Amino acid sequence: MAFSKSFFVLGPVWPTYSPTRSDAEHSTRRGAHDGVAGAKKLIADAMAVGGGAIFIDEAYQLVSEHQHTGGQALDFLLAEMENQVGTLVFILAGYSKQMEKFFEHNPGLPSRVPYSLKFADYTDAELLTMLEALVEKRYSGQMKVEDGIRGLYARIAVRRLGRGRGREGFGNARALQNMFSRVAQRLAERLQNERKQGWPTDDFFIFKEDFIGPDPSQVLPQCAPWEKLQKMIGLDSVKDSVRNFFDIVDTNYHRELQEKEPLAMSLNRVFLGSLGTGKTTVAKLYGQILTELGLLSNGEVVVKNPSDFVGAYLGHTEKNTKAILDSTVGKVLVIDEAYMLYSKNSGHQDSFKTTVIDTLVAEIQSVPGEDRCVLLLGYKEQMEDMFQNVNPGLARRFAIENAFTFEDFTESQLREILDFKLKDQDLGATDSAKQVASDLLNRAKNRPNFGNAGEVENMLGLAKARYQKRQASVPPDQRSDVIFEAEDFDPDWERDRNSAANLTKLFEDLVGCDDIVKKLGDYQKIARAMKSSGVDMRKQIPTSFIFKGPPGTGKTTIARKFGQVYYDTGFLSSSDLIECSASDLVGQYVGHTGPKTKKLFEKALGKVLFVDEAYRLSNGHFAQEAIDEVVGLMTNEKFMNKMVIVFAGYEKEMNALLSVNPGLASRFSEEITLTNMTAAKCLQVLDKELQKTQIILSELADTSSSAYSEMESIIDRMSRLSNWGNARDVKTIAQRLTHHAFNALANTPGSAPSLTADEAIAVMKDLLNQQRQRLNIPRIATSPPSSIPPMASSSNSAPPPPPSQSGSSSATNKSRPPKPPSQNSSSSKRAPPKPPPPSGPPSTPSRPRPPNKPPSQGSASSSKKYPPPPSAPSSAANITPKFTPRRPKPPKNSQQGSPAPSSSGSLPPPSISGSQSSAPPTPDPRGKAKRLPTQSTQPRSANGVQRDPGIADAIWRRLEADKAAALEAQRKAIEEVKRREAELSSAAAMQRAAEAAGRALAEQIQRARDQAEQEELMRQKEAIQRRAAEMQAAMERAAAALVRMRQEQERKKREEERIQQKLRNLGVCVQGYAWIKQASGYRCAGGYHFISDSQLR
Repeated sequence: MAFSKSFFVLGPVWPTYSPTRSDAEHSTRRGAHDGVAGAKKLIADAMAVGGGAIFIDEAYQLVSEHQHTGGQALDFLLAEMENQVGTLVFILAGYSKQMEKFFEHNPGLPSRVPYSLKFADYTDAELLTMLEALVEKRYSGQMKVEDGIRGLYARIAVRRLGRGRGREGFGNARALQNMFSRVAQRLAERLQNERKQGWPTDDFFIFKEDFIGPDPSQVLPQCAPWEKLQKMIGLDSVKDSVRNFFDIVDTNYHRELQEKEPLAMSLNRVFLGSLGTGKTTVAKLYGQILTELGLLSNGEVVVKNPSDFVGAYLGHTEKNTKAILDSTVGKVLVIDEAYMLYSKNSGHQDSFKTTVIDTLVAEIQSVPGEDRCVLLLGYKEQMEDMFQNVNPGLARRFAIENAFTFEDFTESQLREILDFKLKDQDLGATDSAKQVASDLLNRAKNRPNFGNAGEVENMLGLAKARYQKRQASVPPDQRSDVIFEAEDFDPDWERDRNSAANLTKLFEDLVGCDDIVKKLGDYQKIARAMKSSGVDMRKQIPTSFIFKGPPGTGKTTIARKFGQVYYDTGFLSSSDLIECSASDLVGQYVGHTGPKTKKLFEKALGKVLFVDEAYRLSNGHFAQEAIDEVVGLMTNEKFMNKMVIVFAGYEKEMNALLSVNPGLASRFSEEITLTNMTAAKCLQVLDKELQKTQIILSELADTSSSAYSEMESIIDRMSRLSNWGNARDVKTIAQRLTHHAFNALANTPGSAPSLTADEAIAVMKDLLNQQRQRLNIPRIATSPPSSIPPMASSSNSAPPPPPSQSGSSSATNKSRPPKPPSQNSSSSKRAPPKPPPPSGPPSTPSRPRPPNKPPSQGSASSSKKYPPPPSAPSSAANITPKFTPRRPKPPKNSQQGSPAPSSSGSLPPPSISGSQSSAPPTPDPRGKAKRLPTQSTQPRSANGVQRDPGIADAIWRRLEADKAAALEAQRKAIEEVKRREAELSSAAAMQRAAEAAGRALAEQIQRARDQAEQEELMRQKEAIQRRAAEMQAAMERAAAALVRMRQEQERKKREEERIQQKLRNLGVCVQGYAWIKQASGYRCAGGYHFISDSQLR
């Protein structure tokens, strides 16, 4: 009869038992498989002998989800229980937990089972009695036991067995039999060893070591796995942890001998460490040592991955996990890369992997005496993240705070591993080769997922391949032992020695970088000196830089060369440059910025991280979060001094960024400021670029030639433009010159590419004109300048006048109105025709039509009209519109909005009746006369914007007042921000003062002589603490108010920029003036055009 089972007696129990009746013990698996037919046969067989008792063991399997016919058989048996009362007795047996689910199958079961018998686990005293009977029966009373069968050692063995009581699967008598089998096995092994040694033996005497295992303090010195662990390179912290663990085992052994409760201890452990640090190897040794100490019955090491536990469908995962755990009882179960059991998919934990963890928590009790050891292996960061986010019971069964931590190997330990592997594989290497290999390994440590000992093996594999290639020309019979040379490990192994020459060569294609080359050369000298002195150079050589400078000054190029220099010096594992912008660091929602920034840092580990336009990180909440994350990561041990970080941008904006976060400024102590290149340096760059394509322009080498002076003058003019790109524009010039030279070469094949100075000057002038047009500055040409004045820029300031040409002066161009273009000599001499009569009411001037809109076909058919400005002045009656003006059409290959040379097709603004004009009319395409504009004498605004003709004084004064009000509001907003910042600073200062006073009082309290003085000082300290808390609250309120004000100002600014852009897109104001907010809409800065709020919506 099986033990620890719940027996349920179904039907009446007769006081007497008829010997004529038979008992039938029925296997549930067979009955469930046979179904109703098998149940009928069972009943018939029992009835054939006149009835009896039917015992169904493990009855819960009848309702198992994998038994489709078991439920039908159970339903049939329920009916027979009613029909065969007094004839048959049904006994259903099973484990308590499973039988509870069994009774949930059919509501009729409890009513048909009025009696239940529950068998409790055996007590230690009962187990001891059973052990005595077992020894007596097996050895027929001949076996003797040290200290007696009920002595100390037998009691210790039974107590160890009894600690598993109450746990599911505890075997009671069966477990006692298994325990005594291990005792008999240890007895047989001891007798065998004694006979080998020739010692006298007693086959019928059980010693202490046979019952409770050997003394741990005696086992470890002679334990082969323990000795192998001690001989492993490095792993000092792991060895200490294992030693401390076995000290606890030894302590518990002696506590048991004193019949004291042993210290709580779990065999389950967490192994934390990187790749190649020996986690799996140590796990196997750990299991073997536990077996030697008698803590595990088997000691075999079974390695599994998370994928081995996960099933293919619902319920399959739990079944797989339980099967693996059941098969590893008495063994060491290693779950490698256990952190993969926690993986978020779209922010949610994988339900299948969650089931694995929940099953592990349910099945592993982690209590003393448990015959199982489970080890979780993985990277430290990922494992800690898993433990924080999964079933809390996992942390109780696997104490991560007591984990075995496997540190990365040091440089000297990697050298020892290299020597060991060379010796183990019968390989050799010169001293210089070993040093080169050590340098390679030290550099590779900066790489993400560094393989430690595995990296050494990979390096040896590459060295073998290079050695074989080097020895390919030597006959096989003449090849001696494999001795690696330095070039076998690193073909460029002398880069460090040649770093100075390499540095000069590296920067030879750049102009004006002498200071940078000198600084990097000093770094290389310091690094070599520290390396020879055994000092860690990583903590002394800077690895974070700020690059400031205008566009095209070589910030990205210099950063890329920094990567090569630091790689040659031994800092980086790769010379690669990871280039990104500020937007690559900033997230799109809350909680996104930190992981995004960290992922980018991990990608750049061992390389150069170049953040272009980094000043954009000073704007926005998420950008501030990115800065905070960068500051934190730069001090993280994982990234500190293991990568080069460069923040680049324009000087003014970068200074503003560094002022936002003092922590950021302190971490970027090194700055490299790049200025605009001089014209002479630009021509040097141009000469280098042309020589790359075998084009020689001799005038570039002759600085005294007139052609050189003219090219220098053109470059100087280009450098004064706001869109000047320094070397970037110089390379554009070189590219155009190269195209011109090779285009000419295509017509004369076989000749060398050539270029004259005049051709180069013409190309450079053409690029200068293009750049000026993009800034709304007239072209430079040999013909007279355009008669149409340039439009005002969006900044409400007139563009600069065109540069003076030979035979002309800028002052003359300013004082004299431009001449209109002439179609021919006759048309320019005709007298101006009389203006036609006005076509509409004089008080309502026609409005300019947006660009690209067709002319209206009459007032009734016009698709969209802009209303006149409110409060039209009476003086507007003198304004006689001649036509609807149209924005001049830009010339080909020029940007929209750039001023074009005058042509017959361009339409000027409307003429003003009664104004002074000396410009003759020219016919428009429709044959009507039109009058070209003349230089206006209208007054200008305070910001330089010219007042549009015909604008009433009242409207102009209102417009000027609105401008002034806007400026005043902006000034007040700035002052308010400054005031709140001052309040915040004052509150912070007061809080610091209160904290300082509190610390001073605390020192006085310690020095107080009597209790009264201490109490008085304590009251003062409490008052100061209350004031400090009030100051803290005030500071937080001030900070919150300042943040809200800045956010509101930023919102208004973005909204105003959006509206201004929308107004510009409408094209109503052809002069491109800014728009001023008024009561009911917006008016252009010139005063003529007005757009209401309703039209903007």
